[in-house]
Amino acid sequence: MRKVNEKIAIFILLLTIVMIVGLFIKIQIDKKTPTDVETPVKELQVSSSAIEFEEGITEPEVKHILENCNLTMYRLDYDMEDIADKYYIKIENNKNIIIGDEFKSAPDKKKRDYYIISLSEQAIENESFLEMLDKNNLQIKKFVWCELHFGNGSMNWIPEKDAIKIKNELEMNETVLNVFLNYIDG
Repeated sequence: MRKVNEKIAIFILLLTIVMIVGLFIKIQIDKKTPTDVETPVKELQVSSSAIEFEEGITEPEVKHILENCNLTMYRLDYDMEDIADKYYIKIENNKNIIIGDEFKSAPDKKKRDYYIISLSEQAIENESFLEMLDKNNLQIKKFVWCELHFGNGSMNWIPEKDAIKIKNELEMNETVLNVFLNYIDG
């Protein structure tokens, strides 16, 4: 009888070990995540864009440019005055003119066959700078800043990929000097 009890005890011990090993293997398999499942990335959202237009553009002209980009759901703030960079000059690519950093408030922007240089308020009040501009036959111009708010009331943003497409299309227009996207913090 004693041998039978020993055999049963050994059998129960082996069965317990097999169950523990089996549970350990199952836990390890459960911890692994499938490789074919991707974690979704939150889409960046753009609420508006600030657009620098050349001096002299009218509101109807701005609206016409936006319509040509198939923009239908937006609100436009035309000719905003509370923007820091208000002035600029256009310099042809082949002109070798050096503008001191103390007079610029934004980096140069290449546009077709010329550069756009945003000027600080300090620059337009500096006599030596104004003389240099006059000597090189350059004129200070004033940006027309517009704020384009995307959306339709229930959703006041567009996906970043759509905003970049609109930005690129707008910047193809000769009167659009630069487009800046405003993202929703998330």
